Amino acid sequence: MNACGILLILALFLLGCNPIIGQLGEKKEKFPILFGLQARILQPSEFLGPRKSTLLDEGFSSSLNQKTGFSYGALVRAEYTKSISLEVGLNYIQRQFNAQMNYTDSVTSISDSNKLTFINYEIPLIGIVKIQMGQKLFAIAGLGPSFSYKPTNVALIDQPGGPHTFYHSGTVKKFGVDLNAQIGFEFRTRKSGIYYIGGGVKVPTGYLFNWGGKYSKQNSSQYFIDFAKVNGAFLAIDLRYYLPKIKNSGLQFIKGPIE
Repeated sequence: MNACGILLILALFLLGCNPIIGQLGEKKEKFPILFGLQARILQPSEFLGPRKSTLLDEGFSSSLNQKTGFSYGALVRAEYTKSISLEVGLNYIQRQFNAQMNYTDSVTSISDSNKLTFINYEIPLIGIVKIQMGQKLFAIAGLGPSFSYKPTNVALIDQPGGPHTFYHSGTVKKFGVDLNAQIGFEFRTRKSGIYYIGGGVKVPTGYLFNWGGKYSKQNSSQYFIDFAKVNGAFLAIDLRYYLPKIKNSGLQFIKGPIE
């Protein structure tokens, strides 16, 4: 199933939680549904956990340092009251890493570097509280779980020259649950939609992937290896836009004598 299909299922889920009052041809939306788009800049932080993972085994050393990443996706929000909403979405997340590796002994000193991209998807389910601060301005706070999917393992193979090889791999647990929190401000307009800017944080309940590194030399049975768990927490700058609601101005069903 592609991303559009998953988002359609999520929209139908929220619509199912949205009771409709009335008979055929006179639907009244008790809980308005909003559709939005989201883009985030992801920044790892030492406050949430180590952004750098280090491997050591005698003369072999390696480090994996998480850099700035990005995320984008689509959202569906059900507004149950003026102050309380429930939001579900589908997001693509891309993280960037820099890998540094070297091996040193009495006769050899060799190093190399590489870059790693890690991709996963998430379905956040967020409860939102709104506080009106002006005619069109609202303060927003949200909290809830995020269900993640990591489609594949990752690997790097580096041959800096001669008989030397560095091999790194990251193994994943495909499914996981994290905690998302957000705070920000919404500017609401009736005709142009809703504009949101804020910040967020992801606190994982487990590691992003298990990182392993190995140094070996051609025609030698000796090798050096180590493992570390990579932290997936991040802070985010969050931008969103929700489409304006469009009223149906077409022909309406007229009730007959039989109801």
